[in-house]
Amino acid sequence: MKKGYIYVLLLVVFAVVMSSCDKKRQYAREGNRAYNKKAYLKAEEKYNEALKEDSTFIPALYNLGNTFYMSSDSNYKAAIDTYNKVLSQPMGKTKKDTLKYANTLYNRGNSFFNLSQKNTEDSNSSKYLSQAAKDYQQSLILNPKDTNAKYNLALCLWLMKNDNQNNNDQNNQQMQQMLEAMKINEKKTLERTKTKPQKSPKSNNDKDW
Repeated sequence: MKKGYIYVLLLVVFAVVMSSCDKKRQYAREGNRAYNKKAYLKAEEKYNEALKEDSTFIPALYNLGNTFYMSSDSNYKAAIDTYNKVLSQPMGKTKKDTLKYANTLYNRGNSFFNLSQKNTEDSNSSKYLSQAAKDYQQSLILNPKDTNAKYNLALCLWLMKNDNQNNNDQNNQQMQQMLEAMKINEKKTLERTKTKPQKSPKSNNDKDW
């Protein structure tokens, strides 16, 4: 009788776990659909619902970070905090896993860069810029072919070099041109998989990251 009871109990536990997995993936898919429609508040809500089911669910964490980044108020600090949670997870061994990790570093770098330019009088501005450069460098170690990361790193280094110098009109104009170029470059990047929500894994795939 005891063995039969344990067997039934295990089946119940298994059913509960599977139900939770289905829910988090369903919420993440709903979040992706809202994100693609630029309904970022709705997307944020759905990703958070997925994370209530599993606080370490990487697709929901990654996409939530992207949602904070893309929202109308551009909550870069919240995006950084969320990307930090993604990066705290062990990186997988496949090439696809490596690229996902590189993309997260790239996105966090963009967040730090935008924070550094949001208010250049902020005492943390130079620190944010330095961290952005580090993230682009780490991203390039994992994905050396990423031309966007190369460009953004070069821009960070240029800004850091001129940070403590008196800029004349020519330098100011050159900086504006580079910033505009980066915005265009970033827009193209957002059209790729880097800051688009990644699709949730299929239900028969236990590897989320």
